[in-house]
Amino acid sequence: MAPALNPSTTTSLHGYIDAATTGPNPTLPGAIVQILDAQGTSLFEHTSHTHTLKTLLSIHSCSKLIGAIAFMQLVDRGLISLDDEKAIENWLPELTSKRILIGSMDGEDLKKEYLFENLIHDITPRMLLDHTNGTGNTFFNTNLRDFLSESVAAEHEGSEYWETLLKSPLLWQPGTKTNYGQGLDWLSVLIERVTNKSLEDVLRENIFNPLGIGHSGFRGEWGGSVVASDPGVDFWPASLRLDTGDFMSIPGFAEKKVEREDAWPEGKRHVQSVGTGLVSSVADLARIYSVLLPQNEGVEPVTGKRLLSAASVAEFAKVLHPEEIRHDSRNMPTANPVFLPYENQAKHVDPTGCFGLGSAIQGEDRVLQDGRRGRSKGTVYWYGAANIAYWIDGEKGIVVVAAGNFFPFMDGKWVEFVAGLEGLIYEGLEG
Repeated sequence: MAPALNPSTTTSLHGYIDAATTGPNPTLPGAIVQILDAQGTSLFEHTSHTHTLKTLLSIHSCSKLIGAIAFMQLVDRGLISLDDEKAIENWLPELTSKRILIGSMDGEDLKKEYLFENLIHDITPRMLLDHTNGTGNTFFNTNLRDFLSESVAAEHEGSEYWETLLKSPLLWQPGTKTNYGQGLDWLSVLIERVTNKSLEDVLRENIFNPLGIGHSGFRGEWGGSVVASDPGVDFWPASLRLDTGDFMSIPGFAEKKVEREDAWPEGKRHVQSVGTGLVSSVADLARIYSVLLPQNEGVEPVTGKRLLSAASVAEFAKVLHPEEIRHDSRNMPTANPVFLPYENQAKHVDPTGCFGLGSAIQGEDRVLQDGRRGRSKGTVYWYGAANIAYWIDGEKGIVVVAAGNFFPFMDGKWVEFVAGLEGLIYEGLEG
């Protein structure tokens, strides 16, 4: 039986979102929410202000799952495999030549000297996808941030992310720890090298065009096609919550087009990453993510286009980490003022879950703080830095995408809003 929301729940959801986004003192600057079932039917949709479901916004780390889908398409074509121990050595020699940063000491003139050990474990493509590859991320790791020092300012700023990857050491032996790091950035380089195409061209040819998605792509400053100032583009710029509670628009996203003659494949510089950088809409994200519902087995239901094999879809829900590292590092500390700490392993979030392919996997049925039921065990989920959240609940056969599009990441009002939204959805879900 197909899922449905009872009418009273639909009314409650609209009222709940309106209460958070309108009035003299809104707690959110806006919200776009959609719930899609496995048939591609929209069970619920809500947009605030002048937005629509097709309004474009920077999706940040929600890009990661799209990158994982693109990589698994290469697996389906027989061009690479998830667990090939030689693939990274062959395609990404810059990564396998790195050493592991294990500490530091004060040297002469109190100048810090860093200590390293050699890489002894192989890195596989799967490790790039599931955050066991040994890399870090300066947003959440102060050791890496201190090591890179002045280089940090360039991280994730358009085409400079490649320099950050080249300069960064590993922080652990691969496979010995989970850590939210640079794996999907390196995966982006891997996809470009295997296909000998730009990442946007790969996504457009194999995901966007088959589904008739015309506007998703990389931000202009990443060498992509989405520029907010182009005629006809409906773009929602992110904002920042100020100490006063007001919201200030943040400039600098998709505002200009940067052409790089040295960009891959004509040049040797990699300038696009699915670690972040993509622009899309809530409606397009929900459609792309729907191929991962087990009911669809890789087929987008509206167009009937197959993006993935059923076997590849099954990989996204597999829990493969050894028990000793499964829960050791899914919490996100912060080394940046626009990223607030968040505990994925908290009691009412996902205490027994783990990382999956470009995402996380819910360990048990979620029980919200007020006692209500949330997403199901095995749900694939993750977040975008500007307070965007999605989850793909295979048991219930639904995809939920919610965008607040503001910083700081995991703002308390946003966390509270999503929990309340989730409680209402599962309270009224029938079938």
